[in-house]
Amino acid sequence: MPFCIKCGNQHQDEAQFCPNCGNAVAQNYENTTQSEYILNQSGGAAVYASPFAVERVADAPTAEQAAFYRKTYLTTGFSFLAWMFLIFVLFDTGIAYNVLEAIGSVSWLLVLGIFWGASYLGEKLIFDETKEKQYLGLGIYIVAYALIFVPLINLVIYLSGNYYYAMDNVLIPAFIATATIFAALTVTVFITKTDFSFLKSFVVFGSFFALGAIVIFTLTGASVGSWFAIAMIALMSGTILYQTHQIKEECATTQHIGAGAMLFASFMVLLWYVINLLRED
Repeated sequence: MPFCIKCGNQHQDEAQFCPNCGNAVAQNYENTTQSEYILNQSGGAAVYASPFAVERVADAPTAEQAAFYRKTYLTTGFSFLAWMFLIFVLFDTGIAYNVLEAIGSVSWLLVLGIFWGASYLGEKLIFDETKEKQYLGLGIYIVAYALIFVPLINLVIYLSGNYYYAMDNVLIPAFIATATIFAALTVTVFITKTDFSFLKSFVVFGSFFALGAIVIFTLTGASVGSWFAIAMIALMSGTILYQTHQIKEECATTQHIGAGAMLFASFMVLLWYVINLLRED
């Protein structure tokens, strides 16, 4: 049963905030009981003794907020570096071509289905109570995005004629453009302090539209043109704005792994469509 971090009041529902005092509510963690609340001798308020005690980033002191954001963006950055290393290993060892052969032997819809399934599993794990499962979810994200990028990177290299031309004219410019967009969107959220929660409908309906369009393109064999890549870049830009705002306002100070993994996934999807846009030119 959930109970309040501040006053210790138990609740029957799964409310995020205590109706008694308005403070954050601790979820019903495994092996956690009401006895884990210990009384604060000075003020008489109940203090949560569990290692899973949480506080919203928005309500935390400035130093804790800074630590949370540092850990979040370090998680995102190191995840991308791990992705780059895995891509290098896949192509350097030739495993990437085994992956291509396996993907080419089945329907692309099946490949996307497996990828979305892995992403769904990773999303569930990155916000788990235990660090081990959080890192497992992050690892699933990194591996899934490495494998799904293999056909795209191979196509870019093939169309460019050689690896070095592909790096200089498509892959590196695509990374720089994606990183610039990502940084600009992040700064916009933190500097303007605008409430971007209104983008939720845009993100949800845009995602359904994108899913439908991808299925149609796959079934008909139609080429994904520049217009679709531009539309998806706009959608992912809106998604990053919305996610960054949600992380800033809704995440707990202990959820930096989940927050960083979520931003890493959005960064990778944005990179996918920036690469597709540049290779069309």
